[in-house]
Amino acid sequence: MMRNTSGYLRVLRRGLRGRHPLIRRTDRAEARLAVAVLLLVLATIPLAGWVGARTWDTQSALAVQQTAERTLVTAKTQAAAETTDATAGELTMVASASAPATWAWGDEKRRGDVTVDYGTPAGADVQIWVDPNGEQALAPLSATSAKISSVLVGLSLWFAAALLAAAVFGYGRWRLDRTRSREWSREIAAFLGSTSSH
Repeated sequence: MMRNTSGYLRVLRRGLRGRHPLIRRTDRAEARLAVAVLLLVLATIPLAGWVGARTWDTQSALAVQQTAERTLVTAKTQAAAETTDATAGELTMVASASAPATWAWGDEKRRGDVTVDYGTPAGADVQIWVDPNGEQALAPLSATSAKISSVLVGLSLWFAAALLAAAVFGYGRWRLDRTRSREWSREIAAFLGSTSSH
């Protein structure tokens, strides 16, 4: 087991070169595996960038579409806010607050529960987003959120490829170490057998 990184890199470099009396077949195989894994990680960088760019295009188009389709309206609460408590062991936290509210959509009046600040009284005005049918909807995706999600997708893809490459290298090295151990055992047994016959 090589503890020194520079020493390990020297062995890999020798394994990639021509014949060397101290480099075993398994060392050459490990050096080739290390190069292949490194090339895989490097090749994933442009792929991750491309996927991130495609995600940015898709998310940006979605942000534009949602901004065009959704409208900010004023709803009026019909009752005081009700809080929902979340209990974890002895800790109790207020998870959310909502209140029944109504809002105008054309000639119609729509109803629904809206998220409000804690302690909001009845009759308070609350800004909510609605879809083209006047139904309550989430806020449209912002350009910043689209950018962050595209960066996260690209980084996640590259990180997953790097983890896969590390797993492949680790498994390959484990197999090569087992082969080395068996070869050493055979060579030691052969050496001890030859010396005991004298």
